Amino acid sequence: MDLGLEGRVAVVAASSKGLGRASAEALAAEGARLVISARGKEALEATEASLRSRGAEVVSVCLDVTDPAAPARLVSVALESFGRLDVVVANAGGPPPAGALEISDEAILAAVQANLL
Repeated sequence: MDLGLEGRVAVVAASSKGLGRASAEALAAEGARLVISARGKEALEATEASLRSRGAEVVSVCLDVTDPAAPARLVSVALESFGRLDVVVANAGGPPPAGALEISDEAILAAVQANLL
């Protein structure tokens, strides 16, 4: 499928695993150039290596997207690395995996705050 993303630049937050990684992989498959981020350096480097092995242009930034300075840093890296920014996947992750009746209200609230605030 051609989504018209060839050569576009995408920032994908929290992209070393889960939905963030899947989003980065899908964007790369469409030809987007990527700035990926995550808190865990090892997992982030593994994701970057995997994307590069598939021919993706990718830069990784180890940071915590809940840090108020993180979004500006990701935009700066995109502009410095690729000269533009076209797509943002504002993914801060969610509550830890659990059954619907097992997850706490606090965990859900923390996920909502991380993703929307």
